[in-house]
Amino acid sequence: MTTVLKKYAKQTDAQTDLKLYLDSGHYNALGLALNDAFDGKGKDSGNHVIDGEKVNVRHSSGGAVGKPSVTLFHFFKNNEFHLVALGEHASATTYRIDDVLGQEAAPFQKKKVVGPTG
Repeated sequence: MTTVLKKYAKQTDAQTDLKLYLDSGHYNALGLALNDAFDGKGKDSGNHVIDGEKVNVRHSSGGAVGKPSVTLFHFFKNNEFHLVALGEHASATTYRIDDVLGQEAAPFQKKKVVGPTG
């Protein structure tokens, strides 16, 4: 079952907490990804059942292939940012899901390389 891993009411809270899971070389990319997410610029990652409810998941990225990057798979509900998975670019169109902030099973499974919809 896919679940929400983290919830944040404020972008600053998300940035402070998510930095704990990244090395400092990824901080700028995290900031860019969070800017896109909180500005509503995330790209469609399809409809998924999260915690038993069908939601439209988005993905927001900062950084580039071959450089430090961060991709956030997320949705907003009740004005809160809900994180489904954190990853980074594996290629221009695929993402490597984090070994901690990922799901136990597909579509956003930990340590797996996935497409934009998981």
